[in-house]
Amino acid sequence: MDKKNIYLALVTFSFLFISSLATAQEKDSTLADLSISGSLSEYVEPSIFSISGDAGVEGELYSTSREVKRRPNSMGRVFIRPTLTFLSNFSISFDLFLSTEGSDARQQINRIAIHPDWGWGKAHLGDFNHKFSDYSLNGVNIRGGGVELNPGLFIFEIVGGQSRRAVAASAYSSSYAQYLAAMRFGVGKKRGSFFTFNVVGARDDVQSLDRGIFIPDSSGGEPQIGVSPQENLIVGASTDFKFADKMFRIRGEFNSSLFTNNLYSEEANVDGIPSFVNNLVKIRNSTNLDYAYKAELNFAKSGVNANVKYSVINPGYRSLGMTNIINDKRRFGGLLGFRFLKNMMMIQLRYDSQNDNLLNQKLNTTTRKTYGVNLTIRPIQALSFMISALRNNMANDAVNDTMKVDNKITSFNINMIYQFVALNLNNSLSLGYSNQLTENFTYLSTDLNKITVNNIIANLNIILNSAWTVGPGFTMVMLKNIDGSTSNTITGNFRVTNRALRDRWKNSLNLTYATSEFTKVMQVNWISDFKLTASDVIKLKVRYSLTNYNDGKYPNFWENIANLSIIHRL
Repeated sequence: MDKKNIYLALVTFSFLFISSLATAQEKDSTLADLSISGSLSEYVEPSIFSISGDAGVEGELYSTSREVKRRPNSMGRVFIRPTLTFLSNFSISFDLFLSTEGSDARQQINRIAIHPDWGWGKAHLGDFNHKFSDYSLNGVNIRGGGVELNPGLFIFEIVGGQSRRAVAASAYSSSYAQYLAAMRFGVGKKRGSFFTFNVVGARDDVQSLDRGIFIPDSSGGEPQIGVSPQENLIVGASTDFKFADKMFRIRGEFNSSLFTNNLYSEEANVDGIPSFVNNLVKIRNSTNLDYAYKAELNFAKSGVNANVKYSVINPGYRSLGMTNIINDKRRFGGLLGFRFLKNMMMIQLRYDSQNDNLLNQKLNTTTRKTYGVNLTIRPIQALSFMISALRNNMANDAVNDTMKVDNKITSFNINMIYQFVALNLNNSLSLGYSNQLTENFTYLSTDLNKITVNNIIANLNIILNSAWTVGPGFTMVMLKNIDGSTSNTITGNFRVTNRALRDRWKNSLNLTYATSEFTKVMQVNWISDFKLTASDVIKLKVRYSLTNYNDGKYPNFWENIANLSIIHRL
């Protein structure tokens, strides 16, 4: 037995021994409330002032025998997220997150922010993200400030700051510093029905990168070759309207995008442009105007729910207020669900259709269609079945064999969960089977056009007593390739969970071994939570994995990850 297997055996034995000892020697240990809020409650009336939130530190160590490491050797994080509440209608939330990864990442991940909230309004100062709608401003991190006001039926929001920092690298991997400002105004309640107008402007700082890092154009002049500075102006509207006692809900938005791909391109001579547009954005040769819109109708009443949605994102539509967006897409879809027999049976039908080439600028148009059905049956409280079937078709209208696309994927899944008592022990058994058939009907393919994957899953959870739970598991994946060859992957796992010291100490150990004709992978995961007080928890996560390649073409390797965190609930 080599040193790694000895080490693994010792870790496993130590876990079982220490957990057993803690369970056997359990004593009455009433937890004292040592939290800050607990101490303050002795002097301040809770209805006047209260503190909530959490704070903590986290550290991680990583080592591997691989030539290329997936993670840094060490990592440290500190976070503090308290919320101070006064008179139940005014609060101030703080968000502090510092990580050793922040200086290495292309974009800063550290956060320092404060968010006052007074019921009908909220402010932001520092690092935050905000959402107006799905296609305008959504999910971008902003380092700056903002305010949200909703007195009565009036809605007004304004945010702004730096949305990206400059990174000087190669011509194609650099990024300019980017600044964003956005405004939203309208009528209604943000958590109810509303109608708002949205304006989002973003612009790269052309001075944030030296043009010397870019590739000059061999034809002369000074065009930018590589990453180009961009500018974007979004003007649109969005709505969310609930009526008939919330039985119906209509949501939608419409946005126009004036996007400039290269601020170094020459200004364009275009007649008929309103003066206020020229004051906001200069129209250049790389500027494009396009649109995106969506509409959705929801119905829910007496065991019936339905959803119909339609959306269009034109090819030239872009928003720098989003992390990503897939344009040149038209989508139509819907869901229809029913519940019967006091929720003992539920069925849901799904349809979705999507196509590109909205402006007929491409040689071929690709269409995707999805049909699906989900059925849940619970004949008795202890037994439930989940059955689903899905069909995905993707094809284009190309007549050339090389460009032709015609793929179909059919999948079927059935899962069962059964809770029962055997040998005076409570047990839970879950079984699952899935089949996926992938077919390629291009003209170049004849009989060799099918890939079949079958998956069998079985897990048993046994509650031995109030302290111990064990569970063996089994998974088998059977793959049949296009050429008729087959390959199987078999995975076995065993889980042990222990609760000790009146639930103050929780441990979970998971042993997994997977084998196929290509590799053998062994993995050990240990998670341990220990309550120091009613508000303080120490968490330890340890993972060890060993991968061996059967053919010897690649070097075998091992990985170790140890993560320790201390969290305090305020």
